[in-house]
Amino acid sequence: MSSSRNQLVLLLPGLCGPDSDPPVSDYLNPRPAALDRLLSRSQSAPSGSVGLEAGLCRWFGIDSTREAPPLAPLTFRHDARQAASGYLLRADPVHLRADQSVLRLFDASTFSIEQQEADALVDTFNSFYAGQGLYLQAPCPQRWYLALEQSPGLATTPLLAAGGQDIDACLPKGADAADWHRVLNEVQMLFHEHAVNLRREQRGEPAINSLWFWGGGVSPDSLASDISRIATDHELGLGLAQLSGTPRMDVPARIDELLPVVADGMTLVVNDALAVATQYGVVDRWLAGLRELEEHWFIPLLDAMKQGKLDSLEIDPCHGTRFRL
Repeated sequence: MSSSRNQLVLLLPGLCGPDSDPPVSDYLNPRPAALDRLLSRSQSAPSGSVGLEAGLCRWFGIDSTREAPPLAPLTFRHDARQAASGYLLRADPVHLRADQSVLRLFDASTFSIEQQEADALVDTFNSFYAGQGLYLQAPCPQRWYLALEQSPGLATTPLLAAGGQDIDACLPKGADAADWHRVLNEVQMLFHEHAVNLRREQRGEPAINSLWFWGGGVSPDSLASDISRIATDHELGLGLAQLSGTPRMDVPARIDELLPVVADGMTLVVNDALAVATQYGVVDRWLAGLRELEEHWFIPLLDAMKQGKLDSLEIDPCHGTRFRL
């Protein structure tokens, strides 16, 4: 339940930076002094979850260590402005790029896609799979959803975790995996010569040449949370807030815009500004993002702690360890 204490929890996926050689810590000049001070004064403990999706779900009573959380119906609730009925899979548009002997995945955070393009590709998919128990829809251009007649025997990899990676290690696994690998191959052939992609290639844009299946499940009837409010622009956070009835606000550019309006209780803030740069190994972008967080978030938070404006602060980089001050 909510406490009278003023508590702030930050989910900051990507805070630890991308893998690089030399390591990203070698590029930190000057170092983010306020972040260093906050972390050095904190107590670290296992967070019980890895990844932004799992971290978010944990705050709403969904234990991802026991079973895969139903991410697709939760994000669908926000994207489609309605509750999902039955089993849904995320089936997001992606670009697969040949890189030497592997295929690497790039999601829609790395390219633009218009709604009319999404609709045309979805119509082609649905025409091909008519009568086979698969129905694809794109309530927004970047996130697509596949409705199934029954739950498949699949274990999937979250889209962000697969981003920039060789897809072989990330492909669906489980009893029905072979059937879904066949579907992926069919989709790639369907989309290869599609008019949408021919026009994209003429414009020098990446082809939308595959889908990524992940996050399947059936929506829970209700959710409850101990947090008093959530600041998030992430589609999963928006869906969780809607289903649980948790008050929501936008994520500000500066944390000091948020501090005056958070009353007593626990405020959960989701800032994924570093997530894409970390996943795709874009060191320059990550460094720029970290500098902005230092100036607009960590320095004001350190001052707020010193002045007693916050009773506690928790920073969770979504990599398995949280830091509480």
